Formats: sequence, structure tokens, C-alpha cells
Amino acid sequence: MAGRLILVRHGETDWNRGRRYYDGPQDPPLNATGDHEAGLLRPHLGGRRYAKVLCSPAARARRTARLAGLRPEIDPELVEWSYRMSPAEGQAPHAADEGCEVLPCGHDLWNHALRSAECGGECLREVTDRADRVLSRLAPHVAAGGDVVLVSHGNLIRLIATRWLGLPPDAAPRLTLSTGSISHLGDWNGRRALLSWNFAPAAFAAPATAATT
Repeated sequence: MAGRLILVRHGETDWNRGRRYYDGPQDPPLNATGDHEAGLLRPHLGGRRYAKVLCSPAARARRTARLAGLRPEIDPELVEWSYRMSPAEGQAPHAADEGCEVLPCGHDLWNHALRSAECGGECLREVTDRADRVLSRLAPHVAAGGDVVLVSHGNLIRLIATRWLGLPPDAAPRLTLSTGSISHLGDWNGRRALLSWNFAPAAFAAPATAATT
């Protein structure tokens, strides 16, 4: 029986709440909601045996893994997509929300990346290749019956899922993905399949309450 690829998106940060795009080395921490979301993952992930548990080196992903009861290996290829908008003439490349007069930003990262021939940072083709490399390394573990956990980021997880299903990168933005969520990829009747998607335990739990003294 084939195993599963278990995709875990980190808990919420203030940037997630403000709908800001990540870029390069920026790594805001989980906020109180994000800690709550990550802790609620523990009953669904902790205390189990896995063939592999891998995590992005970003602090927000590592903290999510720890609060979820996981002890992962750090995998640099699980960092978030470091995309930067193509510069206009005379301008430097900039992150998707830089230069906007009002936040949240009105730019659409996916729309821009799918239609622009140039980019700064990591282009769509490059991050898609990275997602394919991750899958090529882990698919043998899944085929052998092992469950593999990846703790990573929204855009990369969407790309990993679409590539597992044999879909082009432009399918990725159609997959809504909450912070603090779990999704499962695997096989169904001999075909690669989406077994479950975007289960966020916090959506079914009481909201986090502030600590009292």
C-alpha cells in the first residue's frame, strides 16, 4: 500500500494577516493566532512514525513543526518562493507589495508571474523545478508505503500539489490554502491523487484567548 505526502502550511504571521508577500530572507514570526493554529496540529501529526519529516529553514515553519509535535530535518529546498516583480525601466526589482500606496497590496503575484517573461529573484520556472526536485526525492518513500511530512509555505505547497497531480504551474493558485493546515497527496486506484486538502483544525476549534495573570 502506498504512503502519503503530508503537506503542512505554517501558522499565521502578521504578514499573512496583512496579505503581504514574502520575499527572500524576510522571516516574520508566528503571531498568537499562528501559535494557536500550530498547536492544534499536534493531535493530527504528533506521536506518529514517518518515513521522513522535512521542514523549511524559516523560523515560522520550524516553530510550527515544534508546536505540532514534529522533529524534522531542515531542507533548504522547502523555503518559500522568493519572487520579485519585474522592474520598470530605471527601477530595481521589488517585492510584490513594495511601492503600493495602500496595503493590502493590489498586485497578484501569480497573475504577474504567469504573464511576465522576466522577473527578479526566483522565477516561476525555477521554483517549479525546485518543487519537481522535492517530489523526485520523496516519491520513492511514498511508493514504498511511507508517510512523508513537509512543513513549508503556501505558494510552494500549492506548486508541489499541482506537480504531484501532473498539472501545469498555472493550476497552483486555484488551490486555496489556509495557514496552519494539513493536506494529503497519494495514490488512488493507481493514479496520483489529492486525498484531502486544506484541513485547518483551528477552523473547527474555539478561538485562541489571551493569557491572563
